[in-house]
Amino acid sequence: MNKIIQEKPIGGENRASIGFSDSTTPLYDDELFACAPGEKFVVFFLSGKLYGIPAREVAEVSQPLPVAALPNAPEWLLGIGNLRGEIIAIANLPKIIGENSPVLTAKTKLIVLKAKNYDTAIAFPIDKLSEIIAEHDKNFEAAGENESPFVYAKFTHQSNVVRLIDSGKLLTSIAINYS
Repeated sequence: MNKIIQEKPIGGENRASIGFSDSTTPLYDDELFACAPGEKFVVFFLSGKLYGIPAREVAEVSQPLPVAALPNAPEWLLGIGNLRGEIIAIANLPKIIGENSPVLTAKTKLIVLKAKNYDTAIAFPIDKLSEIIAEHDKNFEAAGENESPFVYAKFTHQSNVVRLIDSGKLLTSIAINYS
């Protein structure tokens, strides 16, 4: 049985945090965390900035996979990988959103998105995983003009700005513009 470690709540009554496990089940189904108020976000570091993606859109977080580069692939595609027998596309998220490319370290993780309307699951490497947090949308600010078009909102968490990525817009853009 996979074990999810419950951590202490952070930053007030309307926020909660949970640790990660090697689970292949969705990260947001844990009973203790499901009752936390607000929407749940997987928060991660990318190019020294904090980003978040709604937990309901994340299939899993895993260790990096060996990536097979494809000839004549678009710049956004690092290659393909084999995740337990399923071929997945590995996207270069920093390239897509206008950040520096990630440097693979021992803390690098792979976020696999739920790609319901696509033939292949899409994943992207991140510099480091932070946590899962619950946040109310009343605390969101509109994304600034200097943000990537894939960042739809931001909020402050422990004195850091968390930029929220619209994975639907991201996946649609990849499908339309980079096919």
